[in-house]
Amino acid sequence: MAHKLDSTKGNIAFVSHQQTAWHGLGKVYNDPVTLEQALSDGGLDFNVSKHPNIHRFPDGTEIISADSFFTMREDVFKVLGNKLGCDYTVYQNAQALAVVDEMLATGKCQIATAGAINEGARVFICLKMTQPLVINGNDEVSQYVLLANSHDGSLAITAMPTNVRVVCNNTLSAALSGAKGAYKIRHTVNAHDRVKEAFAIMGILDINQRANGVSYNAMKAAKIAKQDFYDYIGNIFMTPHEIKELQQGNKDVLSTRKKNIIESVIEFNETGIGQREAMMTGENMWSAYNAVTGYLTGKKYKTSDDRFNSLLLGDSAAKIQRAGELALQPHKIQPLRQKNSMAVNLN
Repeated sequence: MAHKLDSTKGNIAFVSHQQTAWHGLGKVYNDPVTLEQALSDGGLDFNVSKHPNIHRFPDGTEIISADSFFTMREDVFKVLGNKLGCDYTVYQNAQALAVVDEMLATGKCQIATAGAINEGARVFICLKMTQPLVINGNDEVSQYVLLANSHDGSLAITAMPTNVRVVCNNTLSAALSGAKGAYKIRHTVNAHDRVKEAFAIMGILDINQRANGVSYNAMKAAKIAKQDFYDYIGNIFMTPHEIKELQQGNKDVLSTRKKNIIESVIEFNETGIGQREAMMTGENMWSAYNAVTGYLTGKKYKTSDDRFNSLLLGDSAAKIQRAGELALQPHKIQPLRQKNSMAVNLN
């Protein structure tokens, strides 16, 4: 699989703690990673500057723009963003991610991964909370927060909670019932304000852990039949038109690609890592939810940038969000079969 981890200095700009990442690249630390190490070995210790764009006319005349700017990575002279306004402010990675030091000082989290993608246009540090959730006594879910910054204007300095199921490293949505979503970090050089920002993020994580614990256990308690599972994944991956056609008996409405996706979700539900733990008491909404998230986080993406964007900001994130909502509100799931008809077998 292609990746867009930064390699402009010759080495892959990525570090991780104890576990090798999905792409198998970068440096792995056995001991806890400091912010200084993350910035250095994660390839985040470069400077970025902002410059006006220059417009060149056919006669050779050049005009320096007053309202159109680009950002440049100074160590390797790479343009990171070229459609930026005059109000755009560059925050160096050490400045944007300084709140990490305050979060580490609480003792409640540690750096799991850090890196740069797309030649440094986007950078991130992922922190793992030390206390995981335990679902129904046998299934662990570790809580993480991703801190990200961009130098191309595509992303504000953001802290985004996520959850990872320990047994198979599937990223799960934290934005379930009662949980909080992304937190925009204010830029500040004041130590007191950084502490306040850190505790605000930690507070969100505490809220999410409580809310997700209730949500996940409620999913685990909701027993379902095989047809209920088919209806559930159909509502996540099919369009309203496709669902309506299936309800009317038209089984040929699905494209080969859509059928392959659904078959992959069904396969993960039956054989995916961690599904045995999820189904210790029989098939339920928790196992169904993990089948969806397991497929979406484990499937191949074109590049690591595509994976990052889709899982955190794009189509996969939206599907994971919908999967969580429907798992908690199964009465909203539309059946895929006609009333009084035989069950629809999607595989």
